[in-house]
Amino acid sequence: MTLGEHSMDWITAIVCGLVALGAILAFGIYRNRRLRTARRIEDLLGEYFQGRMSVGQLGQRARAIASRDFFGGPTFFSLAASAFQHATDVKRAKQANSKDEDELMRLVGNLKREFGVPDRYDLEEQPGHE
Repeated sequence: MTLGEHSMDWITAIVCGLVALGAILAFGIYRNRRLRTARRIEDLLGEYFQGRMSVGQLGQRARAIASRDFFGGPTFFSLAASAFQHATDVKRAKQANSKDEDELMRLVGNLKREFGVPDRYDLEEQPGHE
């Protein structure tokens, strides 16, 4: 192996290392942004289910934070379901009446209409969930 070939091997290794480092850094930034977006949406959904904002306000603020694709994906549905479940648990812990549960169901319906959440996420309509 000549000196020129040895130098090329080092240059190739350095370039490959920098490309790999760049890819890792880009993935880390992407993942951090997704997590931050999810946390912000989660906070908004919590406020919504506590009755501290209307569905229109929620829609406007959430769309300013996340992309349209986010709202059609499983992450948004998971966050919405979790916020709903948390609100339900809080109401039940306070021995809420059926009026409180009806209000939560109304809020879920408004949320589905605002963000176009398809009915395929309704557990009652999925096979095996009767």
